Amino acid sequence: MADYIIGVDIGATKSHLALFDSQGKLLDFGLWGPLNYELMPGLYTQFEEEFGQFVSGLLNKNKITIKQIKYSVLGVGGVDTKKQHGNISEILKRFGFENFTLVNDAFLGISAGSKTGYGICAINGSGCTLAGINSAGQMLQIGGVGSVSADMGGGGYMGQQLLSAVYTELFRKGEATIMTKLLFEKLGLTSKYDYVETIHEKTVNGSFQIQSCAPMVFEAVIQNDPVAAGILQTMAANYAGGISCMIEELRFPIEKELDLVLAGSVFVKGKHPMLIDSLKDRLSKNDPQRRMNYVLLDVPNVAGAVLWALNELDSGGADKDMILAQLRPLI
Repeated sequence: MADYIIGVDIGATKSHLALFDSQGKLLDFGLWGPLNYELMPGLYTQFEEEFGQFVSGLLNKNKITIKQIKYSVLGVGGVDTKKQHGNISEILKRFGFENFTLVNDAFLGISAGSKTGYGICAINGSGCTLAGINSAGQMLQIGGVGSVSADMGGGGYMGQQLLSAVYTELFRKGEATIMTKLLFEKLGLTSKYDYVETIHEKTVNGSFQIQSCAPMVFEAVIQNDPVAAGILQTMAANYAGGISCMIEELRFPIEKELDLVLAGSVFVKGKHPMLIDSLKDRLSKNDPQRRMNYVLLDVPNVAGAVLWALNELDSGGADKDMILAQLRPLI
């Protein structure tokens, strides 16, 4: 009977499940919608139902039983506390998962993008999270819990800042910004007096998502808009502070180059370099002797779960480049 592993990446926008054999061959790749239980009306109950359908559907399709899965690594958005970890672990055990590692999804980027298998991953997608693993295996997460952790990153944050900047220009005599024109065009607005009602109505009926504004911030920066530039610079400062703290907490040695993996759509697909350039500049000023290796993640985050699981299985036949080559086209 063949041995298999499962890698899972669950986020606030989409979820991926990758099924591999123990030699590193991709057998199937599944895509689901957001499975972060915090965003579900039914919370843990709904997560259990939908995730169960996701897993069983892919296994049944390939005529594989859960008993044949020898190791699984699951990166799950919404696993930020010990209690959350325990609750999701119990659900996994009810599914029949026996040997598995459960972490916040931000940790997967380290396995996927780092040369050494340790370092820091900065997620800037729907949300904002930092994860770190040092050579001793110590792990630390910073951010990822919204206002509690003072997160200033992710598409949701960028959208909120854009909406606030536009409102401030319209009704508080704030600084003029190109983002106002861009947003009005997107929403079909002609009068500022329809602004609040239109935002509210379209948000409620689902035709407008705040995080969809993120690309407009970059577009405004391309047009030399100082208000939009301020949003990106504030984000860079927030990330740099967390990363500098992570370096101190995990005691990454100064004499060794440190891998910093940048993942998520805002980092990877941003149309202007200001955000990443500002982050690099701040980190260099915070720690001028530190050698950083910046890695822009060009594979699905689930690749980290697959590599992690194969490593736990101690599969000698699995080659990292081969794994990434199979998953890279699926991003």
